[in-house]
Amino acid sequence: MAKVWKQMLKQESEHQWLAIGVFFVFIILGAMMIKGTSFIPGIDLLDNEIGDDFRIMESTYIDENENYLLTYSQGDYHLIWTNNGDSSTVIGPNSNHDASLIDFMAKLSNDSIIIPQEGSSMLLIQDGNIFPFETNFGDDFFAIKHIVENQQKSNDNLLMLTNEADGKYGFRGLDSNGITSSPTPDNHNVEWQKVASISDQLWIATGVYLPSPSVGDDSPATPSIHPVYASIIWSGGYTAPMINYLSPIDTKEVGEYHSIIHYNHDEVIIAGTYETIRFNHVTNSAEKIDFASVAAISDDCNSAWLFNGMDSRSVLRISEDNHEIMKLPHELPLTVESSGFDGETIYLHGTDDSGTSKVLTFDTSAVGSIESGRGFLNLSFIIVSLIIFSVMAINIYDRFRQ
Repeated sequence: MAKVWKQMLKQESEHQWLAIGVFFVFIILGAMMIKGTSFIPGIDLLDNEIGDDFRIMESTYIDENENYLLTYSQGDYHLIWTNNGDSSTVIGPNSNHDASLIDFMAKLSNDSIIIPQEGSSMLLIQDGNIFPFETNFGDDFFAIKHIVENQQKSNDNLLMLTNEADGKYGFRGLDSNGITSSPTPDNHNVEWQKVASISDQLWIATGVYLPSPSVGDDSPATPSIHPVYASIIWSGGYTAPMINYLSPIDTKEVGEYHSIIHYNHDEVIIAGTYETIRFNHVTNSAEKIDFASVAAISDDCNSAWLFNGMDSRSVLRISEDNHEIMKLPHELPLTVESSGFDGETIYLHGTDDSGTSKVLTFDTSAVGSIESGRGFLNLSFIIVSLIIFSVMAINIYDRFRQ
């Protein structure tokens, strides 16, 4: 290539102009190709697999072939199990159980899920079959708002977020020996909403701070909600889980945290409608990232993906020690109602402007390939440009010597 370019530059002026023109065309094409890889690839908007009339309110993906979807259509809730493309109703309007009571689905390490019913009643579902799941081995009355299994697999302990008989929110443990612990003694005026497992004895919880009616300027009828998070310690047995660290209450922040992602050994990502927190649970230090989101998913490449609301054009990707805002190829066309990850693809379920149920899929494996492609284009552009400029410089030097 360098030899051909040098010969063209040694020809008459019109050939030199042709060479320069080819060079500029190369610059323009290279810029267009690099620009074309600046958007996130692998995104598709698809019809709802269950049907356009069924909104997906909750979703849990076991793997690429199996998932559970809580659907809503014409006043009725259905819990649908899909396995290898075949779907069946696990709980419907005519079942002995009530699908409308399901406001979360907790995945366990054995690929089963736990769903709530009334009070502390829970159901375990595996391979589409329903089994009772006992959580209250004492005489206390409480309702379960969320439950999560110890993800470190050293034991089968679970931590429950509860609404106690006195109306306060707290935590109870359920260990593998069938012992239900005492409740957390103080909820710090916090309505706890979600909890996630971090290590054998450490858990992270999020909620909203509800000040007393006499505190602040909020109307007692419509108090402002301020997001908070905390680390919880519980090692099993009857001893109540304890709040080890509670984030400072910032009355300027209004919103909620919707997702907790166990990011690495020391850090978790806490995503919210107001901002994103990168929390180090070892040092209790936090980095605030100015990005609001409605859904957050962790992939198998140690990256967290945070999606903003309808009509947004950006996605926050947090990986290793960095975070970057990436562009979508088009505006997010959905009001997101639930999300999930099957090991390769992220699913965002929601409704479009017309109220039709849709699903936005995001192939996370495509990001690595496009990044490699962009790097190859950048390197090729640099190498070819260096060759062209070097040959031109040599030719000019030869002309001056003559």
